Amino acid sequence: MAILLILLLLLASAAKPKPKPRPIAIVEPGAVAIDYRGGLAVADRRLNRVVRIDLTTGARRVIVSGLRDIVNVTYDDQLRLYVGAADRVYRIDGRRKTVLATLPGLGGFEVDHDETIVAAQYENRIAFLDTVGKVSTIGGTGAEGYTGDGGPATAATFSHPHDVVLRIDREVIVADSHNGVLRRIDPAGIVTTIARGFQAPVALAPGAGNALFVADSQAGAIYKLSPDGGTRRLVGRATAPFSLAVDERDRIYVSELAGARRVLQIVNGRGRVLVR
Repeated sequence: MAILLILLLLLASAAKPKPKPRPIAIVEPGAVAIDYRGGLAVADRRLNRVVRIDLTTGARRVIVSGLRDIVNVTYDDQLRLYVGAADRVYRIDGRRKTVLATLPGLGGFEVDHDETIVAAQYENRIAFLDTVGKVSTIGGTGAEGYTGDGGPATAATFSHPHDVVLRIDREVIVADSHNGVLRRIDPAGIVTTIARGFQAPVALAPGAGNALFVADSQAGAIYKLSPDGGTRRLVGRATAPFSLAVDERDRIYVSELAGARRVLQIVNGRGRVLVR
């Protein structure tokens, strides 16, 4: 009888469905980036790591850990991950983290096809990092202001630039955040303002055909701009958006820092929560 009871208990235990594992936590989502293999990289500013979300299955895995104060994540043409954390730019190769540069006040940055990097610095500069690690300034004097349009970008002033986009013709678009404008540094190094009237543009993402996507933190809005910045339309809403990524089908991924602390996917103006 005792043996029969044990067998029945074992069979009952085996019949119970195993609980699904809890998804890997993302406590304070920050920077986001599309990897173009069906995944979204999300930095967790609280847990000091980057988590990849499979956009088809929802599965999560940690791809980088142990980096504090993460402000940016992006991929190069070889789909290698780069992370900006604590004023350092890292290239991630598997478990190896290579420091490429230290840039005070590091904000958003992008990696060009030749592995050079252009970065925004909150300290009112736009920096260029070449393939041997040499850092030079391509915009801003370090002083805070809004001057210099029509002249060399290195003689112009900016006010806490937060992010940059590299366009296909190698021009740089800057989110000049505290001035509420977008500025263009052309291949010859001349700066101009291409769009005004934002409250606090903090994040940029390129779109098809040289279009621009802009997240305005104070307005709680995401806009799509024409290539010249002359026209814009509202394409989504978010609470204090912080970082922005757009895939090849113009699906928008935006993280929120204040309040809800979520990551949203926005398609045709309608949002759904990926991370909460």
